Amino acid sequence: MSKLIITAAVTGGEPVSREMTPHVPTTAEEITEETVRSWEAGASIVHLHAKEPGTGKPAPDPNPLLRRYVEMIKNRCDIITNVTTGGGRRATDEALDTMIEERCTLGQEMMSMNMGTVNYWTPPYRGVFMNDVPRIKRWAGYMMDHGIKPELEVYDTGMINTAKMLADEGVFETPLHIQFVMIGRTGFSATPKMLQYCVEELPGDWTWSVCALGRNELPIGAVAMTLGGNVRVGMEDNIFLSRGVLLESNAHLVERVKTIAEALNIEVAKPDEARKILGIR
Repeated sequence: MSKLIITAAVTGGEPVSREMTPHVPTTAEEITEETVRSWEAGASIVHLHAKEPGTGKPAPDPNPLLRRYVEMIKNRCDIITNVTTGGGRRATDEALDTMIEERCTLGQEMMSMNMGTVNYWTPPYRGVFMNDVPRIKRWAGYMMDHGIKPELEVYDTGMINTAKMLADEGVFETPLHIQFVMIGRTGFSATPKMLQYCVEELPGDWTWSVCALGRNELPIGAVAMTLGGNVRVGMEDNIFLSRGVLLESNAHLVERVKTIAEALNIEVAKPDEARKILGIR
C-alpha cells in the first residue's frame, strides 16, 4: 500500500470566515503559520484560498495574496502548495481566464479545478459553481504550459466520466490525481458505499484523495485509508474538533488523521515522497 498523503485545507473556502469561527487564519502570516503547523503534524500538501485579512472573506484580488502565501510558505517548509481555481468568482469569463492564466505563475506545484458545474451546497442554495468543459480545457492548458499538476475536484459521478473523457482526448497528462469532494446535498453523499463506487470507476494508476464536510470528515477519511486513498482535512471542510468545540488549528485535524493512519499501520508521506507518488516534476 502506498504511503498516505495528507492535505491541509487551512484557509477555508468561500463560506468560511471570521463570522463562522475566530480561528480561521486570514493574514499571510497566519496562513503561513497554520501551514507550517500542519506540515509539522504530517501534512504534505497545503490547499490555499485567498482571504481578506481580518474578515476571512474571499479576497477581491486573489492573485497577489496567493503569490505572497506561496512565497512565505516556501521560505518556511517544503510542503507542496496547491492553489485553488475557485473562490470569489465575480469576474467575466474573459477576465476570469486571464486571472487563472496569471495564477499559474505564482510558484505553486499544484492547482485544484472542478470537473464540472455544481449547484451551491450551502444555504440559501442559490446559483451554481460554473465550470463547463471548454473552460476546463482552457485552464488545463494553462496548467500544462507551466508544469503544474492538476488536482481534479469531483463532486458527482458524471465528473468522473468527464475526467476520463478529457484524459482520453489528451487534455490532461495521465495518471491523474482526483479529489472526491463529498459535500452531500447537491453532490456525493458521504458514505462508504459511494466512495467505494467512485474508486472502482477510476483507472488503476490514478491517485485519489477524499474530503467530506463537518462530522463526516474523519470517518470518510478513515474509510479512504483502508481503500488505499489519501485524505484532506482542514477548516475549509470542517471548523469543529468535536461536537460544539471549535477547531483552534488545522494541525489538530492533521494529527488525528496521522493517528488513525498509524493505528492502521499506514505510513504518512513526507512532501518529497508525495511528489514522487503524484508525479510532480
